[in-house]
Amino acid sequence: MDPRIIIALFLMSIVAYIGMINVIYFLSPNKKWTDFPKKCNIKTKCTRVAESNTRGYGLKPIELEYSIDYVQKEIIKIIDNKPRMKIINDISGFIHATDVTPFFRFYDDIAIKIFEENDKAVVWLQSQSRLGYYDFQVNEKRIQKLHQKISSL
Repeated sequence: MDPRIIIALFLMSIVAYIGMINVIYFLSPNKKWTDFPKKCNIKTKCTRVAESNTRGYGLKPIELEYSIDYVQKEIIKIIDNKPRMKIINDISGFIHATDVTPFFRFYDDIAIKIFEENDKAVVWLQSQSRLGYYDFQVNEKRIQKLHQKISSL
């Protein structure tokens, strides 16, 4: 095959990829959340561990023997150590973060609610995709990992 054709195909692939990334970015702008969502709207692209679970197989809300402030600071450290996660909003008892999938760069929202109940800090988690109707269990895996890390505090 002619090397010029290979180079042209390679350059067209790069341009198409950059175009796709930009379309995804503009279709899913950041909107700052100020409160934990009431439910998962589309169950095939959302995982929730709260008063009622959506997916979140075998998980329960996390109960910790620490103060809300301490738990929130530790969760922020966990998020800061994730390479593609970014905190969008951090107010007392609530964290809204985003995570970006590696290749296609789809944006997913993570909501974390921390409140006190029976002298314990209780943590609710939700992760959902901004685009599409199915997440290929990406949000489920993310919540499983976050749940494990937060539970080990």
